[in-house]
Amino acid sequence: MNFGDFHLNRVILELNYDEGYLYWDNCGATNLEIRKKFPNWIWEKSTTELSAFREDKKRMELLFNIQQIRFIQDEVDNLNQFKEAATEITPIILQHLQIDTFSRIGNRFIYVSSLDNIEKGKEIIQKSRLIEIPKEKLSLFGENPEKAGFRLYIKNGDLQYRIEITTIKMIERRGIGKIDKKFFPELGLRVDVDFVIIKKVNVSDFSSSEFIQGNYKFLESNLIKFISK
Repeated sequence: MNFGDFHLNRVILELNYDEGYLYWDNCGATNLEIRKKFPNWIWEKSTTELSAFREDKKRMELLFNIQQIRFIQDEVDNLNQFKEAATEITPIILQHLQIDTFSRIGNRFIYVSSLDNIEKGKEIIQKSRLIEIPKEKLSLFGENPEKAGFRLYIKNGDLQYRIEITTIKMIERRGIGKIDKKFFPELGLRVDVDFVIIKKVNVSDFSSSEFIQGNYKFLESNLIKFISK
């Protein structure tokens, strides 16, 4: 197994802040500027709780409110599209809400890899040595696990990783249209990694594109090593 066997089912960027109170005052002006500058983004709704946009061609969503900005893209063939959207649209929202500090920053990658059978996925997880189930303990409940997986949190200074690896059966597809089996395999291995900066960060010191690209390159270099025996 190599990194090329995994396909990016979903990527998320979440930018949190403490005092986005101007959302209630400036939501309309923010929406208008986004629509004028990025006409491909379709406004869906705005309430006192949330404002939502979508970009159907690139399978992207944008959500923002008093506490956070969240970008989501499904079935990602070109990560540059996601980086560009975050880089171009985020400053508009931050300016209208007068945000100068992030309280928390998260970037989540969900990869899937197709398997011929679910046993292969269980074998990969077992051989990774990250989780081992002694037969004598397994036999207390049964002999054949229906699903194998684990979740792990690792802290490294101001960066925290959440890593979850599981076997999967057909993921429910979001949206409409033809299902692309490389993103939604009938049987597969799912790797979900969340990179979180757990300290306050000045907006002027942060680059969404660099953060996302750095995290992607980290996974490209280390994911297979991590799940290999």
